[in-house]
Amino acid sequence: MSDIFNNELFEAFGAASDHVYIYVCDMKTNVSRWSLAAVDYFGLEGEYLEDAASVWGKHVHPDDLKTYTDDINGVFSGEKKYHNCQYRARNAKGKYVWVECKGSVIRDAYGNPIIFAGLMTRIDGQSKYDTLTGLLTTQELHYFDFAAQPGIALLIGMDGFRKTISNYGYNIGDELLIKFSRKIAELCKPEWKVLRFSGDEFLVVAFASDLQEVTDFYGQLCRETDIMKLEDGRKVGVSISAGGVLFPKDADSREVLINKLEHSLEFAKNNQRGSLTFFSEEIAKIHERGLVLREDLKQCIQDGFKGFELFFQPFISQATGAIAGCECLLRWKGERIKDSYPMEFIKVLEDYGEINAVGYWVMEHAIRQQAEWRARYGELQVSFNVSYQQLLDDTFEERTIACAKKYGVNPNYIIIELTESCQVEAPKELAAMFGRLREQGFKIALDDFGTAYASMEMLKWLPVDFIKVEHSFIRELAQPGHDIDYVIVDSLLEMCRRLGYDSIIEGVEDSKVADIVGALNATLLQGYHYSHPICRGDFEKMLEEKSMHLGETQA
Repeated sequence: MSDIFNNELFEAFGAASDHVYIYVCDMKTNVSRWSLAAVDYFGLEGEYLEDAASVWGKHVHPDDLKTYTDDINGVFSGEKKYHNCQYRARNAKGKYVWVECKGSVIRDAYGNPIIFAGLMTRIDGQSKYDTLTGLLTTQELHYFDFAAQPGIALLIGMDGFRKTISNYGYNIGDELLIKFSRKIAELCKPEWKVLRFSGDEFLVVAFASDLQEVTDFYGQLCRETDIMKLEDGRKVGVSISAGGVLFPKDADSREVLINKLEHSLEFAKNNQRGSLTFFSEEIAKIHERGLVLREDLKQCIQDGFKGFELFFQPFISQATGAIAGCECLLRWKGERIKDSYPMEFIKVLEDYGEINAVGYWVMEHAIRQQAEWRARYGELQVSFNVSYQQLLDDTFEERTIACAKKYGVNPNYIIIELTESCQVEAPKELAAMFGRLREQGFKIALDDFGTAYASMEMLKWLPVDFIKVEHSFIRELAQPGHDIDYVIVDSLLEMCRRLGYDSIIEGVEDSKVADIVGALNATLLQGYHYSHPICRGDFEKMLEEKSMHLGETQA
């Protein structure tokens, strides 16, 4: 008998729990060993089984058999890396119980499968109630029949809850979750079910209810949780969004329902924050587009960043009217999706952990480009954006310095832009790193200044060289009724001068705005009046036509 069966570790893990079972299969012989707890609970013939997949298949509920076989066959064929699915299995008493199966295959040096090991958890053995809120957990969904009784399900999530925790701490976060869950339960009809979904998300299942009842409930919940009072007397503003699904019309099973609820809530948070958004074909298409984007982006990264390109938008010196440098802006065109805009694909990169790799690609190409241009046109200020996720990488500082040395650039002409609207959770540590980079000569810019609540707080902590005034204050300066924008911009530039910072004005879209900001003594100007973001060849033509009157050549 194989050594993978006869060892003390198997026996120790097999006896560790009465609702968690383990099994190991020698794929060369198709013989497997199951823990005694599994043998006893499910009434198996013994610890050792031949062709266990077929034997176990007889225990799987007929309605779930396809789910189980498709998943396990996908693992054995190599299409899937892990076995991971939930289904009902018949125990020794003939009762079907919900189980969650997870497993993986070990292959030899030639890629041949040799061992399959798995872990099976009885879901009915998990906690029925959430320990923090006292609400039912999502395990209760296994007992709902969404095909038999019509109704509406809502997945409700708090907007910006992570930032709330960052501002107030985890204890306050827990207090808010408890109060919020109680308010949901209070406003629900007695026959509705309220469950803790995950994190700051709650699930309401309204059986036999119409659309008006549910929308009225959501509206009342928004109103009564808009401001929540804490035990210490403080008041915290709360915004919520929700996704809704009608069942069985749009979902007749637990899996489909959860899938569509998550898509609907995601759409609401990204596009209609604060609203209740019901599932639609539009949402399905957007989700499918997101999946394709993720797959295409990942493939492009693996193919040496194929499809990625830098565009350049010039900085104009207010003092001389000449091109003083440029901002490097990432563009991407995939094989299947060719019209993705930066805000869309960059968010996908951030959400799925690929932003660091792409961020370093941008940094290297921007720095290398500055070195090439310096030899042809003289020194130019070149800036590039960094994600806060990238700054959290312990190697960021070292890699930035090494990249500048590799191409022999003067760090004084490299501007690292931090988007002000990102959530900086460790400003002191970030300030220390910025300080060290500035000692090396690099310039730091705070981008989109003035757009988020924490502007002044970040300015207090972070040592910077440039403040970029956000374009929303600039674009309509020449329009009637925008005197307040002028006062804000004038005040921001005066603050820069008093603090010794240089300034970059974004959003100079036409000659009238250019004339207005020209009198405000900014350091650099940027906007469509001078140029849209353009490819390298077109930007180099601009550099070569130094005598051109910028602004008159743009449509």
